[in-house]
Amino acid sequence: MASNHLLDNLFTSIEKTYQNPGLHITPTTIITTVLALLLPLISLFFLALSQREEPLPPPAGCCKLNKNELSNLSDQFAKKYSRGGEPSSSNPWRVKALMVYPLKSCGGVELDKAEVGHNGLKYDRQFTLAQQVTSLPTLEGKVNSHWNFITLRQFPRLAKVEVEMWVPDPEAPGYSKNGEWVKSDGCVVARFPFSPDTELSVAGLKNYGKILAAKLGGKSEPMVEFRIPFNPTNDRMKSKGYRKEPVKIFGDTPLALNVGCEIPAETLAQLKYTLGVTNPLTIFRIDPNSPREVLQNAPKKEEVGFQTSIGMHDAHPVQIQNLAAIHDVSSKVPSKFRPLNVLRYRPNIIFTGPPAFAEDSWKTAKIGSLTLDISCRTTRCKLPNVDPTTGIADRNEPGTTMRKYRVIDEGSKSACLGMQVTPLEEGVISVGDSIEVLETGDHFFFE
Repeated sequence: MASNHLLDNLFTSIEKTYQNPGLHITPTTIITTVLALLLPLISLFFLALSQREEPLPPPAGCCKLNKNELSNLSDQFAKKYSRGGEPSSSNPWRVKALMVYPLKSCGGVELDKAEVGHNGLKYDRQFTLAQQVTSLPTLEGKVNSHWNFITLRQFPRLAKVEVEMWVPDPEAPGYSKNGEWVKSDGCVVARFPFSPDTELSVAGLKNYGKILAAKLGGKSEPMVEFRIPFNPTNDRMKSKGYRKEPVKIFGDTPLALNVGCEIPAETLAQLKYTLGVTNPLTIFRIDPNSPREVLQNAPKKEEVGFQTSIGMHDAHPVQIQNLAAIHDVSSKVPSKFRPLNVLRYRPNIIFTGPPAFAEDSWKTAKIGSLTLDISCRTTRCKLPNVDPTTGIADRNEPGTTMRKYRVIDEGSKSACLGMQVTPLEEGVISVGDSIEVLETGDHFFFE
C-alpha cells in the first residue's frame, strides 16, 4: 500500500541522516526532516478524509430487517455439526439459520424468523438482474432481442453486491403512512464495489482519495448504493414509467416489472462495469399478480388446494440444507477449498442434527408448526463453485467432487445436495424451531 511505502521511505531517510558523520544533527533538524517526510502521508490522509462519502440516511419510516447481531452461521465450521443422529433431547434437530435473497444471486439477508407462504419465504428472490441479449441477423436482416436473467453462474461478482431489506416500522424515524417507502412495503438497498478512474487530474486525485478512504474504512473499494421499492404502488409505477416486459428465466418467460427506471443511468453503468456485463442491464421484479407456476416435482393443486408458484427462484419456493451434508462434501474437496461455506449453496433454511444426506429420502416434514412438502432433491450446477465471500469462481470445485458421489437421483445426471420444498401451510419459521420428519420415500427428479 502507498502508506506503507511512505513509512519505509521515512525510516530509511532518517537512518541515512544519522549515519552521515559530516552533518551536524540538532533536534530542529530531526523535527524538520520528519515533518517533511511525513507531509505526503499527512496529505494523503486528509485527502481521504475530504473524499470520504457519508452514507445515505436510512429509508424514512423503515427499519432494517437484516440480522444485526452475530450471525447464526458464525460457528458453521465447528466439527460438532458434522455429526448427526436420531433426534433426542441431547441431539435435537433444529433450524440453525434462515436466509432470504431479495435480489437473485446477490448477497443474502439473514433473519431470526421468517414469514412463510405457499410461494416461499417473504422477500425471497423477488427481483433479478437481467441483460438484453440480441440474436444474430436473420437472412432478411431482422434482429431480435430479449431480456435474459443473470446469475452467479455467468457473473460471479454478483456475490459482491451487498443487500439490505428495509421494511415499514411505525417506530422508525420519519414514519408516515403516506411515505414513499412505507407505501411500497419497504425497499431493497443494494451496494456494490466500484473504483473510479484515477487519471492524472483533479478529478482523478479526488477519486484516489475515495479509494483510500474506502481502504481506511475496511473496504477494498468504494461502494455505490441504489434503492428500489419492494412493492411499488400503481401511482409510483405510472409516474416512474415502469414497463411490463418478458424476461427469460430458464424455460419460463414471465411478464415482469422492469424497475430499471428506479436506478440512475450512471449507477447502472457502474454496476455493469463491476459485474463485467457488456449488454444493456436492468432489474426486474416478479409481478405479484402473475407468479411463475411450478408444475414439475411439486404437489398437485387438486391434492393440496393451491398451485405451487415462485418468484425469481430457480425451481421451487424454498431450499433446505443439512449442515452435516456440507461438512461431508467439505471433507472430500481438495484442502485449499476447505472449509466450504454453506452459503455457496444459497439455502433458505439451514438445519442441524440429522446425519449427512438423511434428508435425501424425506417426503414430508414439519418445521416448527408448519408442514412442508419435500418436493424433490436440489440438482446442482456450477453456481456453488463461486466463493460467496470473494466472488471468485473455480472451474471445478466443489462440483467435481460432488459429481463423484452425489449423482444419486435416477431422474438427473447432476449431483444433488439439499432439498426443494413447497410449504403446505402459511405461518412463521424461526431459528431454533424443531424438525420432525413425517414421511420418507423415494424421489425421482423430472426435468
